[in-house]
Amino acid sequence: MAGHRDRRSRYLSRWAVVIALSLGIVICCCSAGWSQPQRRHQRSYQSLSPEEKANIKGKLQRWRSLPPERQRTLRHRMEKWRDLSPEERALYQRRFNQWQSLSPEERQRIREKLEEGKGLSPEDREEIRRRFRNP
Repeated sequence: MAGHRDRRSRYLSRWAVVIALSLGIVICCCSAGWSQPQRRHQRSYQSLSPEEKANIKGKLQRWRSLPPERQRTLRHRMEKWRDLSPEERALYQRRFNQWQSLSPEERQRIREKLEEGKGLSPEDREEIRRRFRNP
């Protein structure tokens, strides 16, 4: 019985890491300005410094180089990010930072444990998700 609980708690902690990693991807792909309220007087492209123009151009080139499926995925993540409350964004940011602080070996170990968790029954997975959402 204790082993079953221990397995579930490990699976639950894995979900936290997965969520943190997902958030990190979203944060990396989103501009920091998207999380801030829109300003009434935005600067025009012409008023940007040469460095700012180069930065924008580089991002546009990277975006255009992505396959259409990847662009759709990132757009979907950005839409979900915009719908999050400030508290949810802060939570995901903390989880992403936790993931970033792990060593590559720890991350790999967690990924392997997640693969093991895929062998759980759908009922067990749903129970873990329910417990994770309502700590």
